[in-house]
Amino acid sequence: MSGTEMSGTEMSGWETVIGLEVHCELATATKLFCGCRNAFGDEPNTNVCPVCLGLPGSLPVLNRQAVELAMRLGLALGCEVRPSLFHRKNYFYPDMPKDYQVSQYDQPINVDGTLELPDGTQIGIERAHLEEDTGKSTHVGGGGRIHEAERSLVDYNRAGVPLVEIVSAPDLRSA
Repeated sequence: MSGTEMSGTEMSGWETVIGLEVHCELATATKLFCGCRNAFGDEPNTNVCPVCLGLPGSLPVLNRQAVELAMRLGLALGCEVRPSLFHRKNYFYPDMPKDYQVSQYDQPINVDGTLELPDGTQIGIERAHLEEDTGKSTHVGGGGRIHEAERSLVDYNRAGVPLVEIVSAPDLRSA
């Protein structure tokens, strides 16, 4: 046995504990902060504007339907729905044209809920908040792996699409 392997006897005192972070795309007609269509499968880079590309001088307008859907989700999960605030989370990815993601991470709209599974198990919901999606990178050649790709293509149609990020408590267990 190598230094990183454990026998079944050594593992018997351990329990797997899992918390989940799930991103749910909202089926709104438009993106989170602009009027561009929220449509999967359109020609690349046809549903973009200065706001979702983060161009200087562009001013966002919050999608009311996305906020309402997030609030309804919070109520369905028994969350406290509260005032929230959007912040920039800085990331440097080729498919993120603004180099930041707008998110309610620091002050989420929904907190402290519960999801009951069919067997009666209660899963705590720590938060469910709005944020925007990134674009989509496609790596051509090399079996889709970036390090062997001949070239990479970026489609920004998905950039700015509204998501709800749901974060569970670490309540899923193996035992």
